[in-house]
Amino acid sequence: MTDIQGPARIGKPPVLKHVGEDKKPVCELTIIFLNYRKSKSDEENPIDRGFWARVSVWGKFAEPVSKMYSVGDKIFIADGNMEQESFMPKDADEADGEVKMLKVDCNLVFPWVPDLESLRFNERKGKQKAAGTTD
Repeated sequence: MTDIQGPARIGKPPVLKHVGEDKKPVCELTIIFLNYRKSKSDEENPIDRGFWARVSVWGKFAEPVSKMYSVGDKIFIADGNMEQESFMPKDADEADGEVKMLKVDCNLVFPWVPDLESLRFNERKGKQKAAGTTD
């Protein structure tokens, strides 16, 4: 496995699943890791190139990720482990051969901060104590 982190763009809608006997949540994303290159014809607008990967976000962050992001959103993948996965598509025959895909398991996905226009935090539910006060 290879550690990976970096900016990416979501290519397909996030899918939330619950797997195993304990119904552990996992959000599956298809993303392209971004690798900007200068365009010879337009130096102010870099070309958005990179490589595709299937990302699985496990545990308590799976549901928020599935609700927060959509196709085209730029994100930052943190703390990812990447490996190559091979599979045979359902409609393929043996002559087509296996398809290779990069698979990333990660725990943290953040908004791509340079593109944020605004950020709003919701108030926590439940009773909150103000700093320095006692009941």
